[in-house]
Amino acid sequence: MDPVMQTLFGKMPIEQLSSVQAANASRSNSNTIILLAGITFVLGFTAYYYYKQNEELKSSIKHN
Repeated sequence: MDPVMQTLFGKMPIEQLSSVQAANASRSNSNTIILLAGITFVLGFTAYYYYKQNEELKSSIKHN
């Protein structure tokens, strides 16, 4: 282990360091997936809302 890593993590065994890094990467991936799912949901809801507004507008124009 290089001196910088040894200063940051002390005498942590390399296996434990690897598991900590893997857990951090997994958490980061989970957060990214949750963020993308939220954005997709908001965009989908917005598209559906405007679609329904457009249908109502077409319907009101046909009746006039």
